[in-house]
Amino acid sequence: MIEHLDVKLRLFLLGTPICLALIGLVSDLHIACSRQYKEMTSALQRSACLPFATGMWGEKKIGSRVLVISVIAGAIGSPASSIRSGLLDEQDHLQFPEKLRRKILIASSLNTIGIAWIAIYYLTKLLD
Repeated sequence: MIEHLDVKLRLFLLGTPICLALIGLVSDLHIACSRQYKEMTSALQRSACLPFATGMWGEKKIGSRVLVISVIAGAIGSPASSIRSGLLDEQDHLQFPEKLRRKILIASSLNTIGIAWIAIYYLTKLLD
């Protein structure tokens, strides 16, 4: 598919999704290892998504915390359906720190875009 393109362009097309996903992962790791994780958990005391995520993944290891952050990103990324389904408390949503919300959602978006780009690339390679 991209074999006929210039080498620099090929490297760009292959390296960009990896860089995007790594930036998102590093941002999630920063939240998981800093006081922002405690800030996130204390802001979601009334919400059902936090006990659900910590019960499923735990929160002792860094990898577990990253997975908990991913579940929380899904809940705060679509607040209307999360509130409707009972995963997110409306008061928690309104009082969630805006800077932390933005950081979590940007990291989640970078991870999603990077992984989707890589998956699409490899699926097209399989079809060729």
